[in-house]
Amino acid sequence: MDNNRVNYPREVFLYILLGLFAFPHLIDDFLYDIPAEFGLTNQTTQVLSGVFLVIFMLILRVLVLRKRSGLIGAIFMGSFLALAGILKHIPLILQPGPYWSGWFSETLIFGMIISGIGLTISGVINLQRQGKTGGEKDEKIS
Repeated sequence: MDNNRVNYPREVFLYILLGLFAFPHLIDDFLYDIPAEFGLTNQTTQVLSGVFLVIFMLILRVLVLRKRSGLIGAIFMGSFLALAGILKHIPLILQPGPYWSGWFSETLIFGMIISGIGLTISGVINLQRQGKTGGEKDEKIS
């Protein structure tokens, strides 16, 4: 193992936490017909959710291997999911009346947003530190 690689324990933790909120929230989206709002069929939605799961897990694998590209992928995923939660769900939560299944749905959304923002901030700070110290370059995954 290369001892010059940078560890990302905080980012790995936040990325797993993000997944713990994002995957149940994805099911919540299905229950409340969000894919239909975009004209997606059930089959297309199922394929896209499988693709999302594969991409999420590949980013996790590369992040655990201490690759800079894994950190960049995790930053993208965190910022994307946080932004999507803010733009799509916060306006709906702020409307009067219960939101979807109530506090549980809201917890998933707020957890996804907070962990996504935390991951993005932590990851960007880590990238900046690497830039100041010369960082490390990704090598081929074996």
